[in-house]
Amino acid sequence: MKVKTSILLLLVAILSTFQLQAQADKERVRIDRKIQTIEFFLNKEGKLQTKLSIQLDITSQTSLSYRFKETVFFDGNSSVQNISKLTARKKKIKIKPIISDYESDGIFHSDLKLCYFDHLLDQSGEQVGFGYEKVFSDPKFLDPLYFNDVHSIAYSKVIIRKPSWLNLDIKELNFDKETPEKQVVTQGDSEIIAYTLSDVNSLPTYARAPRRNKLNAHLILIPTSYKSNEKNIPLMNAVGDLYDWYASLVDRIDNEPEDLKSIVTKLTANKENDLEKIKAIYYWVQDNIRYIAFENGIMGFQPESCQKVFNNKYGDCKGMANLTKEMLKIAGYDARLTWLGTNDLPYDYTMPSLLVDNHMICTVLLNGKKIYLDATEKYADLYNYAYRIRGKEVLIEDGDNYIIEKIPASDYSQNKEQYLHEFDLQEDQLVGKGKYSLEGNRKTWLLYRLSTIPEADWDKSLNNFLKNDDKNIKLSIKNKPNLKNRDKTPVFEYDISVANQVIDLGEEVYVNPEIEYEFYKFEMEEERDVPYEFLGTYFIEQETILNIPENWEVKYLPEALEIEHDKYSFVLKYQRDADKITYNKVFKIKDAMLATQDFSDWNKAIEKVTNFYSDQIILAKE
Repeated sequence: MKVKTSILLLLVAILSTFQLQAQADKERVRIDRKIQTIEFFLNKEGKLQTKLSIQLDITSQTSLSYRFKETVFFDGNSSVQNISKLTARKKKIKIKPIISDYESDGIFHSDLKLCYFDHLLDQSGEQVGFGYEKVFSDPKFLDPLYFNDVHSIAYSKVIIRKPSWLNLDIKELNFDKETPEKQVVTQGDSEIIAYTLSDVNSLPTYARAPRRNKLNAHLILIPTSYKSNEKNIPLMNAVGDLYDWYASLVDRIDNEPEDLKSIVTKLTANKENDLEKIKAIYYWVQDNIRYIAFENGIMGFQPESCQKVFNNKYGDCKGMANLTKEMLKIAGYDARLTWLGTNDLPYDYTMPSLLVDNHMICTVLLNGKKIYLDATEKYADLYNYAYRIRGKEVLIEDGDNYIIEKIPASDYSQNKEQYLHEFDLQEDQLVGKGKYSLEGNRKTWLLYRLSTIPEADWDKSLNNFLKNDDKNIKLSIKNKPNLKNRDKTPVFEYDISVANQVIDLGEEVYVNPEIEYEFYKFEMEEERDVPYEFLGTYFIEQETILNIPENWEVKYLPEALEIEHDKYSFVLKYQRDADKITYNKVFKIKDAMLATQDFSDWNKAIEKVTNFYSDQIILAKE
């Protein structure tokens, strides 16, 4: 977390403004009642379909006018219908919604659409109700059912009408964090399962809040089988059923790998061993195939053919994984398609649902070991797994069978950043030399960032990065990284001068050699009631040498600070050695998720770190 004081305070101010505005918008409306009803039925062909009916009753909480908006997503497997508004006079009015394509940076093509409608609330206490239905043509694509919403809810209820001819697995998630009440009654040949939750908080607006699938109570419904026309129709009963469906999509790919043979031969020629050959193919796909998300119908789950991705020079994660696999197979390696959910999803394969997966990579089996290749992760080296997939369960194809494994868990030490500085005092400035290196996900991030800008702008970009846009620092970088050499740790050497870190009072000089200020004033807000999720783990190591001028002595050194916690540690200390002072700093964020119960200790630690940063070396004339 390379953030200096002024930039951090600016970011905090901006985020606070957005949070306050978002919170103000939430408080303008209260949802008195949210009722979600799930029903299952058979269509004319005897196939299972599902209808979700939603009723919202809202009340304005402000005298200011406010436009309440309801947004519903749907795609080729679902539709939205029967949208209506119920006024205070109990008059039901049909609403013609606005339908638009869903647009998002990074998604090339998607069949996801937005259906939204709204109502202008003119006065405090005004009440209005909304109702609509979402019909799913295939139960595999059912949405999770949450009790919370953008606005706070006084009373939230989910009703599941399960007919006797349907076998349904209901997964209750995060019920340890929120505790809905459950009731089950029999009504005719159906079972009515109802969950209720009162006084439900709105969705959090805090920066770096985890997704609500990690925080809030929700239900995932998995129809496992049903009877139709006196036949038992199996659906998703176990992970094997999920794998069989995925495998059926893979069988339709129609790969024609002949087009790839010449490039594979060229890439692997003169490579000394298996690892070098695998790297050559993996890195080539990273460098030459542009990642573009593609979420349209069944193609949101089925990979493009290897030849199409190769010829187009672009593909989504599935297409890139399939191309990587086919190229490796040509080279003689045992490569497999692999499904997984990134750390956006807190689920595993004990739950046979499409909601478990949102990503595909390639796994190569070599000498009894598995190497996981995510070609969408530009400039990642062979074993540098991205934080978003570390520790996640994966489903690996194995013919008619499957393999479930786990990608190695996150290790903060793999993301090491190291600073080495040596300064002399020259008038009122620190002047000297520096060296900076970075590994792991931090290295991948920097190399990718440089790849997105012209090489002529690298000096300026690297300069701003290394000095964190601090105008008090001047840098002259002596070298540039080689983007093609992922396996080597980038090391930047530079000349550096720093202003405003030296105060000369004549007989005494106050010096502060700290120029990075990681986590300065980085306390969690007192009112924050949700965890903070860092962008990953961190390991920051810094050594700064300050050469003591002749005829000066060290009058004062700040006292060392050492804080050790299960999830983080901060070590800051000075040491006098002959004619120099060595300043050492080691920061570790060992767990990317900081829970609310850790906030008190964290804030105390950050206060001590901030106070340490404010302390200074005092030199005096002998």
